[in-house]
Amino acid sequence: MKKHILALIAVIFLLQLSLVAYADVLIEPENDFYNRHRGQILSLGRRFSANGAGGSAAVKKEPGAKNDIAKLQNGEATHISFSCLYDGDYWGFTFEYSGWIKMEQLLVLYDYVAFAEEHLDEFYAYSGDYAKIKQTSSAIAWSWPGADGPVWTFEDLNAEHFFASYAYKDEESREWGFISYLFGSRNIWVCLSDPLNRDIPAFNPAPEPMAWVSDTVHTEIEASGDVDSMLVILVVLVAVLVIGTAVLIKVFWKPRKTETGGTDDE
Repeated sequence: MKKHILALIAVIFLLQLSLVAYADVLIEPENDFYNRHRGQILSLGRRFSANGAGGSAAVKKEPGAKNDIAKLQNGEATHISFSCLYDGDYWGFTFEYSGWIKMEQLLVLYDYVAFAEEHLDEFYAYSGDYAKIKQTSSAIAWSWPGADGPVWTFEDLNAEHFFASYAYKDEESREWGFISYLFGSRNIWVCLSDPLNRDIPAFNPAPEPMAWVSDTVHTEIEASGDVDSMLVILVVLVAVLVIGTAVLIKVFWKPRKTETGGTDDE
């Protein structure tokens, strides 16, 4: 039975990715490193808090860069949109600071992904008709069932266009639906049986942030050295080549003598 549920969720996940692709265009960063290695960078989309050894997490223009463009003090949170594996280390891109942070300096916050990992075998395909949503035309969004508090409220909902990718029932028999995309919002939960109750107890409060472990295979990006340093080296090599060529011409080139005893230069 569990295998059938996992297969169903996998199919639903692929379908919802297609729907989201049509509904919203993926926003890509204006970042040189991202543009150079787009094919080796993966979408992540989770929130993290800084946990650097020196009291902060350093933001770099690109992975491996020497200088920092910003710092996050430990405990500060940011959204990591993309991840990559660069020279043996994982890095994440944040739009908030337009730069890359080494993932070992971050802790992942509990979210819908963590909830799914814990309750995957309890998910099932929703078979109802969204009766409560039809009555209220509104619903409160939650980060996951039993979260510490609601996120916001959706107004003027049309149940005909409301779709739960899958459902979950808590210990109090409240039925929840996972919404992959709605009005620009992604990956939120709605209590289908009580959509406007913001006083639902926090029966599954967020635990402490924890170290992030990638569950997807990244193609490693090899270090290519500092761009500015490489440019300087290239300029020096060209200069040496030009000077060396001039010296060789001076030393080894001899004017050809003419029949009158002079040279071609006379």
